[in-house]
Amino acid sequence: MLEGLFSAAAGMNAQQQQLNAIANNLANASTTGYRAVQVGFTDLLYSEVKEAGTATTTGAGAAARPLGYSSAPGGLRQTGDPLDLAISGEGYFRVRSATGAVLLTRNGSFGLDARRRIVTQSGQLLDPPITIPPEISPSEVSISAGGVVQARGRTLGRIAIYGVAAPEKLLATGEGSFAVTPESGPARALRSSTVIQGALEGSDVEVASELAQMALTERGYQMSANAVKIEGQMLATANQIYTSA
Repeated sequence: MLEGLFSAAAGMNAQQQQLNAIANNLANASTTGYRAVQVGFTDLLYSEVKEAGTATTTGAGAAARPLGYSSAPGGLRQTGDPLDLAISGEGYFRVRSATGAVLLTRNGSFGLDARRRIVTQSGQLLDPPITIPPEISPSEVSISAGGVVQARGRTLGRIAIYGVAAPEKLLATGEGSFAVTPESGPARALRSSTVIQGALEGSDVEVASELAQMALTERGYQMSANAVKIEGQMLATANQIYTSA
């Protein structure tokens, strides 16, 4: 009888993890370059049961399993800011954190730091770094589809786009950035994707879909909770029968 209680509790835990992922997606529905978290479910261990001359199996419930991040592109929003960049196609901008870690991001809302280097809004340095000379205004900067940064006839650098073999296996590090993992594979420069200047890519979260999934998940959680309640009542009844015998 305890197996049923454990299975129902496992179902509640799995549904809660799904709800957490949905809540995170909805909270970032307006975050530039955000990729939606995806969660799947898998069966837990099955055990063989032999009773009354028959053999069957009983499951231990379900568990939530992170599937990674969506690869669907977000909608483009024209801003006119010369340092706002979006990616057409797959891939990421490569940046460096304050600790020197190499990260990937789709958030192309760039600006200049005190040394006039191109950085993200959170201060992550574009890699390889590009510096805008003091005499050049950001409004004079032009960035080609190939990522070449120019101003006043001078080439200041090139912004490369990087991709990995399994982007769903990247590790989120916060602020819209990801770190490569052994499962994702190393970051390599892409030739097929292009840079769009003066635009930002929005979140790829589909709010209506997430809300519908939330309703289904809440219903599943409630069903598992009811199963826990019923199992508890059955245990209480069995205990009463045992003690009164």
